[in-house]
Amino acid sequence: MVRMPEENYNEELLEDSEYSRKSEFSKATLVQAQVGKCMELRSKDMRPGYTTWVNDKPVIIPDSRKEFVGAIESLKNLLAPEADLKMEELEDDWNKAKEKIFTKYAYKEKKGKKELGNGKYIWIYSGNTFIPQKGASLMCINARFPNSEKVSYTVGIWDAYVDAYWDELVLIADELFAELNRLIHILDYFKGGMSF
Repeated sequence: MVRMPEENYNEELLEDSEYSRKSEFSKATLVQAQVGKCMELRSKDMRPGYTTWVNDKPVIIPDSRKEFVGAIESLKNLLAPEADLKMEELEDDWNKAKEKIFTKYAYKEKKGKKELGNGKYIWIYSGNTFIPQKGASLMCINARFPNSEKVSYTVGIWDAYVDAYWDELVLIADELFAELNRLIHILDYFKGGMSF
């Protein structure tokens, strides 16, 4: 590839392209599209995702709750530069609410059990805390030997907490969406025009 001299490079490239230095970028258009996506996703039933099998091939049905929360996060990020209108405060409230829900439903990873004496045992934790995937195999008390050092792994033992986590996250995402819509209204992103 032959390069043009640096001084002519940008101007000649711009003349040949359909773009101009002053792009037709419209933040209002992006915000409008993202608001529409959020509304479309929230209009659906909020269901957990799952994997099904068709002809021995996995088919993943996405979790509509995760899609909605992701769309709200995207809208929030799009509006992040609007610092003069309490965006920092909104971001802080959102993060605190997410942290509270995470703390409530997160799984504290176990490494095993340790004997205290007198036949009593306590859990030893790895220090990792997370929301597991549904259907994950997690360490738990061995039902056959509840008062011993023995442990077992159970598939899906945390699934109810995972669902509760995403259900609550949807509710606070609803609140954030309402606040973001107020912000969009205050910023007058969508000025009314006359149409015939």
